[in-house]
Amino acid sequence: MRNWSLKGEMTLSARIGVLTATLLVLPISLLELGHLIRFGHFLPFGLHADVVVRKADYGIDGITKAYEAKLTNYGILPARITTCDFIDDAMSHGTLVGSTVEKWDPSARKWESIFKRDKSAFCQPYPLGMIETHVITKRLWLGQSISTGEEATAARDIFSIGDKARFVVFARDGLAFPTAAFSIDEHPIRPDVPYRVRH
Repeated sequence: MRNWSLKGEMTLSARIGVLTATLLVLPISLLELGHLIRFGHFLPFGLHADVVVRKADYGIDGITKAYEAKLTNYGILPARITTCDFIDDAMSHGTLVGSTVEKWDPSARKWESIFKRDKSAFCQPYPLGMIETHVITKRLWLGQSISTGEEATAARDIFSIGDKARFVVFARDGLAFPTAAFSIDEHPIRPDVPYRVRH
């Protein structure tokens, strides 16, 4: 009778173990599957940057999409990152993380930044954009994201249809996260008109 009771207890312990493992593994598996479907790759452990594309109207003929990078913490511990806390020309408050846009150079077989300015331009006020800025350090908690701000990347003069681009997000000094590459599939109908590509 004792052996039967012991086997029954072991079976109950095994069931509890299987249920606990399922409750831990299932949400992680669903998160990984959702990320794979949305972005085309599995998410890594820790900080990770993804590019988000959405329909947008910037008033630029031929441009229908806005692009932005999002830095997300998929780690267990909070990550300290450098951000720009700002007030824009509409008196709205916002926070964004620094980034650059890179273009793939097929002849050199490497990524090159499309900006010639240095990193000191990050978080500086500019007309019809940010009117007050402050560089701050903040914690990015598990599952929390921060954006680079959206822009009409395809409207930049340096890009042509068929080019490859990506964002590189700067979490803090010396720590950067590139997004997956995306294809430029549209171009301004009137490229000779100077447009504002970032809002």
